[in-house]
Amino acid sequence: MADHHPIIARFTPFIGTIPPYFFSDFLGSLISHEFIAGFVAPTLKPQVGTQPPPSFDEEYFEWIDLLEAVDEAKDSFTMVELGAGFGRWVVRGALAARQRGIPVRLAAVEAEPTVYQWMIKHFVINGLNPEDHLLLKGAVTEIPGEVRFNIGAPHGSPWEKDPNAWYGQHLTKDYDVANTTSVADGMYAGHPVTRHPSGWRSIGVPAVSLASILAKYGRIDLIDMDIEGEELPTVTANLPALNRQVKRLHIGTHGVEIEAGLRQALAANGWKCGADYSVFSKTETPFGEISFENGVQSWVNPRL
Repeated sequence: MADHHPIIARFTPFIGTIPPYFFSDFLGSLISHEFIAGFVAPTLKPQVGTQPPPSFDEEYFEWIDLLEAVDEAKDSFTMVELGAGFGRWVVRGALAARQRGIPVRLAAVEAEPTVYQWMIKHFVINGLNPEDHLLLKGAVTEIPGEVRFNIGAPHGSPWEKDPNAWYGQHLTKDYDVANTTSVADGMYAGHPVTRHPSGWRSIGVPAVSLASILAKYGRIDLIDMDIEGEELPTVTANLPALNRQVKRLHIGTHGVEIEAGLRQALAANGWKCGADYSVFSKTETPFGEISFENGVQSWVNPRL
């Protein structure tokens, strides 16, 4: 068994009671079973105990980036999560900052309308007022206006799943957007659904640019992004502002070409790489062999 990264020991694991139908993590954020299908069997009685450190898996490097960002924060902690799902990482950031006794400013963007509502609920469950933070319903892209966003796979395919069983929703491919034979396919969460020739089903959602978020803040301690293939254009379109404002990036990657482009762009702008593991790989790490579905890149800005 590998030793944990030293940053783990700088934070206190949660000790306490977990209510029925919830599970918890190392920092004590409460996660409803409603949000993740089949992850843990529902507990019908309160559970009392200490939460273990994070597991040695793909997300371990996300924990390292989060906790180091909080540990290095000065008088406050500012974090942006793009492709936030139900907001688990910004909420974890808030709980870690609470251990340091510093205020937090959080921004989170999620396009899937059901999951966006779960994010609001997740904030409230964990003692955070959503109105105190910037929670945006939309897809992260530098394309202005409204964009098509896939919320459902072809009917009958293995990927036709409820939102709590699949967090891979993404922008509709250009060839589907351009095809004039797409047809109406009912409603989803109050949005008219379009079924494209590929079988994928989309709704219209607002486009949210990273530039519009950066304009609202000064220094940002951490941007965590999992935006299903939009990571390279999002980073490259905003490099001057990222260089000025952002201390740390954690990027879930979705293709080897994207990974190569990020390496080139960020290294050329003076960013220092802390972790770099490729999509769909099984790789030896300082914490043992880990299988990666998404790739992982971690970058630190030495100017800040």
